[in-house]
Amino acid sequence: MSIQLQGVTKRYDTIVAVQPLDLKIDGEICGLVGNNGAGKSTLMKMITGLLHPDAGKVVINGIDLEKEPEEAKRQIGYLPESPMLYPRLTPEELLTYIAEVKGVPSPTAEVHRWLDVFGLIEKRGALLRDLSFGMKKKVALSTALIGSPRLLILDEPFNGLDVATMERLAEMIVGFNQNGATVLISSHLMEYVDRLCRRVLILKKGKVVREGTPEELRGEAKASSFHQAFLYYTRD
Repeated sequence: MSIQLQGVTKRYDTIVAVQPLDLKIDGEICGLVGNNGAGKSTLMKMITGLLHPDAGKVVINGIDLEKEPEEAKRQIGYLPESPMLYPRLTPEELLTYIAEVKGVPSPTAEVHRWLDVFGLIEKRGALLRDLSFGMKKKVALSTALIGSPRLLILDEPFNGLDVATMERLAEMIVGFNQNGATVLISSHLMEYVDRLCRRVLILKKGKVVREGTPEELRGEAKASSFHQAFLYYTRD
């Protein structure tokens, strides 16, 4: 499963959010990091088809996203940075809806699986509007992971989770990748970027200023941690 970007560009009036970008991600866990406003979420939204690039092309596993959007999106599990959940649905109702839209075989069993994975069984009948932020985040993650998509786009997946769930999610991400999924992660938690990612793209003002393995980036920056390497590459 691959993501290929060819000259992808996005502007907001006079601001260039993403400069012309050529990129291929295939069969790996890839990190996308940068300061606020660097263009990370904009780039992810263009990959998922939520935003249309002003120029260039997005290709998902050989499928042109603009020409065949439904077929391309069928390959993707997406977690936005700020998930919008239907407040008057329950976790079970929302996940059932998502499973049916995705055409997941045995949707009832699949929904129960993810409710169980994220400890949501007791909250399955509660309204989403009444859940805590952390519980809502677990529901949103379930909507991205349900059906075991071959391409995962995860924007700040660890934010708002307790430590045990963060560790469990990290293990799941590795498991998805070992089973053939391509994973793109954006996160400000450099520990997880360092641990999980085979390749990291450092974005600054809409441009990839460095890329490489965490080890390579630490070495180039002469940094003892990836956190320090990140600060080195993103400073003014």
